[in-house]
Amino acid sequence: MSWLDVQGWVSRGGSEIGCNRALPSDDMPKTAWCFEKYKIDALFIVGGFEAFTAVSELRKARTEYPAFRIPIALLPATISNNVPGTEYSIGSDTCLNALVDYCDAIKQSASASRRRCFVVETQGGKSGYIATIAGLSIGATAVYTPEEGINIKMLARDIEHLRTSFAKDRGQAKAGKLILRNEHASETYTTEVIANMIKEEAHGRFESRHAIPGHVQQGGTPSPMDRCRAIRLAVRCIEFLEGAAGKSKGDAMTDGTDCVVIGIKGASVVFGSMEKVEKEETNWKDRRPKDESWLELKTIVDTLSGRPKPGDCCDSCGRRL
Repeated sequence: MSWLDVQGWVSRGGSEIGCNRALPSDDMPKTAWCFEKYKIDALFIVGGFEAFTAVSELRKARTEYPAFRIPIALLPATISNNVPGTEYSIGSDTCLNALVDYCDAIKQSASASRRRCFVVETQGGKSGYIATIAGLSIGATAVYTPEEGINIKMLARDIEHLRTSFAKDRGQAKAGKLILRNEHASETYTTEVIANMIKEEAHGRFESRHAIPGHVQQGGTPSPMDRCRAIRLAVRCIEFLEGAAGKSKGDAMTDGTDCVVIGIKGASVVFGSMEKVEKEETNWKDRRPKDESWLELKTIVDTLSGRPKPGDCCDSCGRRL
């Protein structure tokens, strides 16, 4: 593969060399055999939580398979932005651009009819990052995330809030309302179920429909931010691998500093030890970081939309006290 083969990749979305969700644990001996056969001296992995899991498995298997005692660097790249060790994953910004464009078009349709609410389903796995940031960007009335979940009292409050909001709107203020729901926010209260509940409780005063952009969120031309950060982080990863190339396999086994995940935290680019990130920062059950930096933005979304808090409303009917 030469520079001429890859020079046009920067403007293309997706993976030109393909992708694979298979894990080393599917056949660890075969994986180690391939490492030895092709004389792999360093490994640079680009991917999401599956890639994170793969690196974790390779690191833990070093005691049994010497072939894995090599420098390994992981560059997080997933629209879900759910890889521990970083606040930003490549691809999430492009996904947000596509989703916000979609929601803007939906809101235009809702505004044209004056009294209409759309419930839009977002992707993002079990992380509410995409739904929350998109909700903040488009002025969503409510955002449902896996971190918070959905319950009947929450829906009662939000439906009553919609009733009040539409009743008080005048003139140009009769714009459409949007609610964003992460695909894993609830197994019971699906996007269509919520839209139907709102429609039923509206009693003809306003309409409610649901919309599912689906894989529209995973396509499109990469955003400038994704392009720049992908290049910047990839260069840092290669520099890291080159710097670790002189270590023996025994050193790689003992110090653990040559198996890392690169990340952006605040304004800094950092390398996190996989061993430490696995133990201290990873919620393995929900496939996301334990502490998500964007969670406080959820409160801002609710505040800007005037969404009532649980203590402000009656538990049975959802009306403000």
